[in-house]
Amino acid sequence: MKPRHQETQGTNGTRGRMDQNEVQDEIVDWLRDAYAMERGLEGALKKQSENNDASPTVRERARMHLEETRQHAEAVRAALQSLGTDTSTLKTGMGMMAQTAKGAATMFARDEEIKDLLDSYSMEHFEIACYTALAAAAERAGLNQIAETCRTIIRDEERMAQTILKALPQEIGMYLSEHAKA
Repeated sequence: MKPRHQETQGTNGTRGRMDQNEVQDEIVDWLRDAYAMERGLEGALKKQSENNDASPTVRERARMHLEETRQHAEAVRAALQSLGTDTSTLKTGMGMMAQTAKGAATMFARDEEIKDLLDSYSMEHFEIACYTALAAAAERAGLNQIAETCRTIIRDEERMAQTILKALPQEIGMYLSEHAKA
């Protein structure tokens, strides 16, 4: 594996530029990461949608976003297939294990629902950044359908992040009120 940011001699004779095959290989790698990320997040969204301590708004939006997340995974799979490849079992398994570990890490926290909500908000922004990078790379490679798929997914991620951000003050208030009584 070559170090990142190392200047390379491209096949087109220029320094530091990837040829079309290298760009597509990078896009495939990132799409596999995105698929793993989406599949990994399904468990966290299911947990959030079933969390009776969360407001009905958060639970309902988490249920909706769980379905969107499943659709995102299928859209990413279709993008990979359009490039003549498929998902990575290893990356998908690792992504699912990482999310399971994060969920287990908060399970015994007094403020589990708050930590999970904050994690969800940060993950939405991580997804937005990942799909923004993917859209830019796909566009540059002339893979306009893949770029559009990424932009569609970004809109869903932004809606979920906005829901969480709007709900945070109420969720914090409910949590603090509940625990002040205890």
